[in-house]
Amino acid sequence: MTDAPSTETKSGERDTASGAALEHGQQHRNDAIAKTPRSAATPLASEASDAQVSIRSWSTARNDPPPPSMSKSELEELAKKRVGSTISGFRLAHLLGVGPVCAAFESFRSADDSGEHVVLKLMLGNVAKHERARAMLLRAAYASNRFSHPRVLSVTGDGTDGEGAPFVLRPWLDVETLDEFVGKSETGMSEAKVLRVAEQVLDALEIAHSHGIVHGAITPRNILVTPRSSIRLCDFSVPPGMGPRTSDDEDVLATRRIGPFSAPERCGQEPGPASEQTDIYMLAACMYLALSKETPRGLAQSADDLATTRARPIRSLCPHVSEYVAMLVDHALALSPEGRFDSAYAMLGDVRRVMAGRKPKLGEARRPVPTGSFSAPSLSGREGTPSSRRPVQTLRNDLSLSSSTARRYAHRSQAAGNVALILAIALLVGVATFVMVREKVEESRVHEQEELEKKQPKEQVKQKPVTPP
Repeated sequence: MTDAPSTETKSGERDTASGAALEHGQQHRNDAIAKTPRSAATPLASEASDAQVSIRSWSTARNDPPPPSMSKSELEELAKKRVGSTISGFRLAHLLGVGPVCAAFESFRSADDSGEHVVLKLMLGNVAKHERARAMLLRAAYASNRFSHPRVLSVTGDGTDGEGAPFVLRPWLDVETLDEFVGKSETGMSEAKVLRVAEQVLDALEIAHSHGIVHGAITPRNILVTPRSSIRLCDFSVPPGMGPRTSDDEDVLATRRIGPFSAPERCGQEPGPASEQTDIYMLAACMYLALSKETPRGLAQSADDLATTRARPIRSLCPHVSEYVAMLVDHALALSPEGRFDSAYAMLGDVRRVMAGRKPKLGEARRPVPTGSFSAPSLSGREGTPSSRRPVQTLRNDLSLSSSTARRYAHRSQAAGNVALILAIALLVGVATFVMVREKVEESRVHEQEELEKKQPKEQVKQKPVTPP
């Protein structure tokens, strides 16, 4: 599990459309936030607490450096101690996983596990005492609520524990993480399954990017697989407004999230801003793991090594991987963001080409991400993210069918046309027959009426009485 942003916990409300821009002054920010539409979030018992974190604290929190990171073993020990405890009426039943910033727990709203069933993600360690880090996590979590997509899990509520550490809630699903799914196989997933996973994730990322939302922490633990192999994406970690051209703010949690799936530009001592290409790299790294059961940069562990080490070609580890799949994965794992796909939409087109047995376009597949129907107002007054400044693409030629599929659909269309023609002829014959029979019946009725009228005068003459002289 990774990390996420905030609701206004004292009022039980959530700010759904505010951007981040510190250079325009505090008064400008407060006025813009006050005019922003708001939607109700799930109220929690902790909202009466004095130690609260809200979306508005994003603009007022001091930008002090966060405290030193804690080791994974220390965080796991802290998380295990919380199992069985209760936070704001939710009992932490089981520990699901521990990340660099948060721990995820299977939780219930009642002591007997009969109440609301959720996943509670709690901020752990000394970073939970850093005001700006808390506001960042909460603001990032609610990024998934700023657009709607069936494969993206939204946040349903938030709050703080007794010590002021923030947490967010999302619905419980009967799923397993991608790394658990891969771990069941000795040789990794098949190419067809990996491409299907990538297609579903890219479909969600395309919509997120069109709204100026970057995930920033795509790992095998944030890609959830349902029993029917459907994908759900969770735990957005980049606050809206933290894109490469919309804010100069430092992501105080970025250095804590550096790992084997991080894009090179997000590693190093001063992580660069998250972008669409960041998400593309991290998804490709997950595909690499699913195919080979190894990470792209091998033994590289330190931040500096991860920032400068190129990903190993996938076929150097798995010679059985097809040429087109290898081209797709290796291109998305380019060291420089400019060397990768131009957008999630462009990569999605190439994934579908490879699924149809066609060669990917790679660098030539430069298609703009369509602008979404919703665009959050920018408090900085600058232009939007690269996605929001791109023109709308209405015709997607890269989703065209393969020749074999096109022939199959042509045969089906021809057969359907023949059936329609036969039905039309049958209908015309039926109508003509009905008209002819009706005319015959009408003629017969008229003839009988005329015959009856002719017989009536003769019968009247015969029946006329004879008067005596």
